[in-house]
Amino acid sequence: MAAAEIFRLIFGFVAVLAMIGAAAYLARKAGLSTLATVGGKKRRLAITETLPLDARRRLAIIRCDEAEYLVILGGAGETVLASGLTCPVEAAGADIASPNPFAELGAIARKLRAPKADDDKEAAA
Repeated sequence: MAAAEIFRLIFGFVAVLAMIGAAAYLARKAGLSTLATVGGKKRRLAITETLPLDARRRLAIIRCDEAEYLVILGGAGETVLASGLTCPVEAAGADIASPNPFAELGAIARKLRAPKADDDKEAAA
């Protein structure tokens, strides 16, 4: 093989790996890493919101089932400030546009995975 062909093969391999890495990074930043749990078990625990207080501490709202907890996370430990908070009504924030452009992909994936009633009737016949 000529040196030009070897260089072209190596460059192509590195370019493909870079594209795969960039796609994985963008998918993670867009929130698509949780797409695997759409068809499976629903997660019970989530961090709703965080706010950095200083270089070492941050304030977080953690949701578990239907209750929320206000927690300070820091280097020395964690402190629960308020517990048993109720989740805000989903309809109140429904008119606000989602900052995540891929937020609706979970609903689309659920629709695609759900069996259709017409398909079940045809399979039975």
